[in-house]
Amino acid sequence: MNTLMTLPSHWQGMSAAFIEGALFAANANPKPMEPEVWLPVLMNGGGDSAVVMVDDADKMPILNHFEMQYRRVKAGEYQLPERLIWLQDGSHQSALREFAQGFLAVWEFIEPNWQQQTVSDGTMRMLSALLTTLMLLIDEAATLAQMEQAGVTGMPAASELYTQLPLMLTEVMMAADQLQIGSGAQAINPFKEIGRNDPCLCESGKKFKKCCGKTL
Repeated sequence: MNTLMTLPSHWQGMSAAFIEGALFAANANPKPMEPEVWLPVLMNGGGDSAVVMVDDADKMPILNHFEMQYRRVKAGEYQLPERLIWLQDGSHQSALREFAQGFLAVWEFIEPNWQQQTVSDGTMRMLSALLTTLMLLIDEAATLAQMEQAGVTGMPAASELYTQLPLMLTEVMMAADQLQIGSGAQAINPFKEIGRNDPCLCESGKKFKKCCGKTL
């Protein structure tokens, strides 16, 4: 089971669940993007809030988690952290709402890149289902009312969509990755400021080149 990142005691930004969702959105980008575009969202939650940059000391652990999330999805090893697994009794509802809010806050920057792509009908349906599920997690009653008003019918029950969230996330991220590969895009390296002989940010005690940087 994967875990949410541990935030430092001085952290003044969003929750770990919010950050997990935000990083997933950033990883579901079909085009390369500098992290500095979306990193402020982790501090202010997005929207019309004033831009507050992440301190350099906090930025690299976040980017390390960002890269590890991507690598685990690519290797088929990613599972949602325990706090983000939907349960019938609603005990994880608050964390799931924060995850969804984080994803959609960063999605504002990612969505235009998807609009520029030619994708299969299957990928578009999966993406649509994911975004709908995330909106349901934030406010199920209001989202269902909006869908009814728009004449949307035949949707699975919200609980069914919630259980499929891990699959949707993985499929959308993998589709974005394939679009980058297909277009020959070079991914932005989040570790560009780390020296190969520097201590690894995962706190393993090893040098970066012998740990997280080994396969770069």
